[in-house]
Amino acid sequence: MKNIIKTIVAFTLLGIVVIGALLLSASDNSSDVYPNENTRISLYGEAHGFKTYYDLEFSLWEECYEKGERALFVELPYYTAEFMNLWMQEDSDEKLDGIFEDIQGTQACNQFFYEFLHKIKENCPETVFFGTDVGHQYATTGQRYIEYLEENGLEGTENYRLAKECIQQGIDYYSDDTTHNGMSPTREAYMVSNFIDAYSRCGSEKIMGIYGSYHTDLNIRGLMAGELKAHYGDIISSVKMCSVAFGKNEPYRFGFCITGLFFLLMLFIPNIYWGAKAKPAGYDEASKKENKVLLIFERGGEVLVTCALVVFPALNPYVKALPEGLFFDYRLIIWIAAFVLMIFYECYWIKYFKGERTLRAQYSSFTGFPLAGATLPVIAVFLLGLYSLNLVVIISAVILGIGHIGIHFMHYKEARTSLISDSCS
Repeated sequence: MKNIIKTIVAFTLLGIVVIGALLLSASDNSSDVYPNENTRISLYGEAHGFKTYYDLEFSLWEECYEKGERALFVELPYYTAEFMNLWMQEDSDEKLDGIFEDIQGTQACNQFFYEFLHKIKENCPETVFFGTDVGHQYATTGQRYIEYLEENGLEGTENYRLAKECIQQGIDYYSDDTTHNGMSPTREAYMVSNFIDAYSRCGSEKIMGIYGSYHTDLNIRGLMAGELKAHYGDIISSVKMCSVAFGKNEPYRFGFCITGLFFLLMLFIPNIYWGAKAKPAGYDEASKKENKVLLIFERGGEVLVTCALVVFPALNPYVKALPEGLFFDYRLIIWIAAFVLMIFYECYWIKYFKGERTLRAQYSSFTGFPLAGATLPVIAVFLLGLYSLNLVVIISAVILGIGHIGIHFMHYKEARTSLISDSCS
């Protein structure tokens, strides 16, 4: 009864850890919706000011540009984007330098953003910027754009109207956002209406947009992306740039897996020593009675697991340093659980080698896991497959488990029967 309670506790705790990790992973990635063939509006949410993200954003835009897209939506006021469009047609950096002089002290004023814009001008020269933010710098950039339009006799144009509206939005926003933290219902409402208006004007079916991550969560109504999702439906996607930078651990990519090699060494070393010096008395006789079907499963599973563990790098722990800190998927908890089980496996062997080395000892439980010599490594490999979402590893572990655990269970029953018979005689 005591062993049954230990087993229930062990598997319950393991189940809680695995299910908890999967739920956390699903929750952590729930705000990312990647583009597909139906996507017309692709939003990317960044943390401002980091070269890592600007480089990725340029690669993403260059890919869109090569497919024929020209409209790039940005978290800038209408008039700032219009100045950038004028700059795109000129040899001088005067207009761009004027913008950067106006935005000094903001997160956007950094060398990486400046270089990012130059890369777009050099490599994607037909890019048209659409600014959909409220009127930041309305007294400087905004006023200068109005003067530019007036000097060129463009007072009655749509550009003039939109610039004036953006300036008024800036005045409204800064009156409303007394904390100056950028988080204001007034700003979000204007960003939504500006975006919808710009998308209707841009003349392009597909666009890409770059905004701060705060504005790009499709699941939060009241913020820009959430309201756009309600308006446009499934044609809109949104992905955090940290997710793009972190990347996806491709489950079926071939390569060399150091984790798999390490796990195999943890499996082979004690078994080699066991086979050479530590077999229990009566094992050879018992092995002659092994079920042939289970033996086929065991041998096939051993081959499959051995190959799978070393050829899929997705089994390695995937952690990456990004500007905001270390990034990892919560499924990493499952990898840690698998490693802990392999530590238990080594401890089980140490206990066996230091003990009586009997059949009963070989098929004993450890830390609540019955038939520890078989169940611990099989469960560990299964967890590695679950961590990496690799069905090949999962199926290989199941095949090995059917054979290996099945044979161990038969030996355990024989050893127990023999022990009972000996005690009765």
